[in-house]
Amino acid sequence: MNPFATHIPVLLACLRRTSGPILEFGSGWFSTPILNAFAVGRIARTVEADPRWFSVVAPACTHQPVTKHDHQIVFVPDYSQAPIDDHDWSVVLIDHEPPQRRGVDVNRLHGKCRLLVAHDSQHDAYGYGPAFERFNYRYTFDRLMPWTTVVSDTDPLDWLDEALRPLW
Repeated sequence: MNPFATHIPVLLACLRRTSGPILEFGSGWFSTPILNAFAVGRIARTVEADPRWFSVVAPACTHQPVTKHDHQIVFVPDYSQAPIDDHDWSVVLIDHEPPQRRGVDVNRLHGKCRLLVAHDSQHDAYGYGPAFERFNYRYTFDRLMPWTTVVSDTDPLDWLDEALRPLW
């Protein structure tokens, strides 16, 4: 599997389990179109700080002539300015650059989401470890490299093994 897509099985399981707003930090070829598909009947917001990625993703995801959807593509000069306080997020995906920003944003989102999905979770440089410790529950999908970890304060995550079993 493409190493930039190893979080997709976990992300899909989390999206299928929830029905509320979705937040993505960092757009990508794999996750952003999937979030766009789930933005029918629920809000999805992709936050991007790289103007090159923003110029690619925004036109493709905001113009959907076939269905009414609500996928917001938001450019911020720095992820510290990402709008995160206006919703209680069902699913948050963390997969943005620079790497050291990821743990910082996981900490910012603690208490603001039900399920937080973090890609590349085996890398110490991303600063995930201390941020993950703040959450009550953790599940790491390590059957594909790079790993993907889900953390939650409200959901024990015991359902994820079963949800992912048919895929692997």
